[in-house]
Amino acid sequence: MKEQKSAIFKTVYQYNKVPISAADMEKLREIARDCREVRNYVYDKYGGIRGLPKISPGYTAQNEMTKCGLRERLNLPSVYFYLSIFDALGDIKSQWAHVKSEIEKNIRANPNLTPEDRHYLRFVMKQSQCFEAVLVGSGTAPDGAAPTGTAPGGMTLTGKWVESYIALCESVDTHRLNQYLRRQVRRHLVKPHSEAADGFPASPKGYRYADHGIYLTMKEKGKRLFIPLTDNNQYTRQVYIRLYPEEGKVTINVPVEVRQKHPAGYNGELGLAIGLKCMLVTDQGRAYGEKYLEYQSALADYVRERLPRHRRNAKYNPGTKKYNAGKARLEKALHDYVNAEINRMLETEKPGRIYLPKLPATPRAGYNRRVNATMNMWQRGYVKSRLVRKCAERSVEVKEVFGKGISTQCSECGAEGVKKQEIFCCGACGLEMPERQNTARNVLDRGKSDCSL
Repeated sequence: MKEQKSAIFKTVYQYNKVPISAADMEKLREIARDCREVRNYVYDKYGGIRGLPKISPGYTAQNEMTKCGLRERLNLPSVYFYLSIFDALGDIKSQWAHVKSEIEKNIRANPNLTPEDRHYLRFVMKQSQCFEAVLVGSGTAPDGAAPTGTAPGGMTLTGKWVESYIALCESVDTHRLNQYLRRQVRRHLVKPHSEAADGFPASPKGYRYADHGIYLTMKEKGKRLFIPLTDNNQYTRQVYIRLYPEEGKVTINVPVEVRQKHPAGYNGELGLAIGLKCMLVTDQGRAYGEKYLEYQSALADYVRERLPRHRRNAKYNPGTKKYNAGKARLEKALHDYVNAEINRMLETEKPGRIYLPKLPATPRAGYNRRVNATMNMWQRGYVKSRLVRKCAERSVEVKEVFGKGISTQCSECGAEGVKKQEIFCCGACGLEMPERQNTARNVLDRGKSDCSL
């Protein structure tokens, strides 16, 4: 079995002990607004195609931001200014990853592209030098260095990619494909923008623990704001200060490294089927999260019925706040139930390795508006992320297996079967069992086969 990491990260929270005054909260909100302005400035300056060569590793952007005069104009301490820059650069990188993912989908679906065309486009997207050169423009070395080779179309590259790129260009129309790639990027690339000013990051130099609380650096030179805390824990890492102005509260989000547990008795292999009506079903037919659909439907019905009125309300209308509070309450109930059932499953089954099917990108909608709303809001991503997280905490390995056709295949003989009222029926061998259990058995079989290769 593959060796697991010895430590993982989780977020712990610290809370203020007494309400924060309106004047002190306004000082914190001013820092949050300034950090938002820094992020939006970075989004606007580096979120486009021309900013692509400067966002990784980010020191070029950092140096330019230092010289632009924004920090001096805002009078924002450097402990907040530079963290906001790199947070924004991280968001831009995520946006580029999304763009490449969408382009990859279009490449697969485009019938006018030959296998050689697809290979060329994927090579260009994978190699940053080629990708930047195609988007920023031909004739210049992407990293600013002197060109060492000239590719077809006048593009000049550096390093070891010149020969590989030239070999690819022999069988394709590079001008047409480069134009196609530029059009795809223009279609999918959207500069990030933030309206939220509900918190800000702080480096260890921006705070100090003392006197059963925390001192935060303020915009006034030499001034720190003291916030009494409900615990005496002290940390020396980057934290995030989340503000709740209406309640006079803050939370300090702290990522901490924790050692994985190695509980006794966790061994064996387990196949799981993830569903909407029942959250998890094992290959032995045991079910966990049987009330999941009730919680999910309650949330979906609430949103479906109240969202039109919520959209008609003004931004700070009390009706909007009431809607958000109700939605948050139902989401919390759903998440609490999910976590409790995953814990129950792990404590009962005690697996050493779990196999999961790779689910399709978008679930199929139902046959009426209510079912469609429930399917669209199915939080299977949350279920999977919490399962993976809790398995990591217990040193349980998680493997994904190929999911195509896994629910219609007979787990006994491998033939195609049919589903009748949640029962799987195989016409070849006569097997009849709950459809979810049959799926979980197929997941386990495919997982074992993959690991034996």
